[in-house]
Amino acid sequence: MERHKPIFDTRDLQDLRPLYTPEDRTVFHPYTDVVPPDDPNLIVIGFDFNRQQWNVVSAVTPEEVESLKETADTLGKQVVQLTLQNLQLSQQLQKLLEGGNQDG
Repeated sequence: MERHKPIFDTRDLQDLRPLYTPEDRTVFHPYTDVVPPDDPNLIVIGFDFNRQQWNVVSAVTPEEVESLKETADTLGKQVVQLTLQNLQLSQQLQKLLEGGNQDG
């Protein structure tokens, strides 16, 4: 829209589509001309008029959660395997040390 600027109603966080007002009109509470973030991993939870910025929280998709769970499971299994290997090596070392002491 020519000679109009987008503004956003900070009370309706579910619908942050721009509204338009003439460029020369002053924008004031509860509206802002600060464009909200366009990131699917961020959820807008409010607007801070003192800092003139949107308050957001990070979010993840169910697919990302599942992927992270699978990664954690894999890492957990690997830690168990390494712990068992370390225990076996410690036992073998102990046997070798005991065997060396008996010969002497």
